Amino acid sequence: MKNRMRKIALSGLGIATAAVGFAPLATADTYAFLSPSRNISCEMESIIYCQTMSPPQSVHMSADGALTPCTGEGCEGNPGIGTPTLGYGQRANHGPFTCVSQTDGVTCTVASGHGFTISNSGIQRQ
Repeated sequence: MKNRMRKIALSGLGIATAAVGFAPLATADTYAFLSPSRNISCEMESIIYCQTMSPPQSVHMSADGALTPCTGEGCEGNPGIGTPTLGYGQRANHGPFTCVSQTDGVTCTVASGHGFTISNSGIQRQ
């Protein structure tokens, strides 16, 4: 997934985005965004991947809500160049996933309500 974050930046360079509202870095299969603090980055595709730079941690979630958390420096990648910000209170949707940016972290869920919140305090299951 670390390399996928870098690949999005390259594949997203020629993609037009809307001038109004949130326009995530997107391809046909992927949406990516940063939190306003730029500490949290997420990529939504057939799974969702979010990470914090400080502390170094990440989490993968499948469409059925199964989580795979990771902590430590080996758990993070680099957000793509030009990845846009998902402002506080804004929502991003892609496939079965919905993420909401909040001042205390980013919460991502699937339709069943399963999901997680990632913040500098850690990763909490929903």
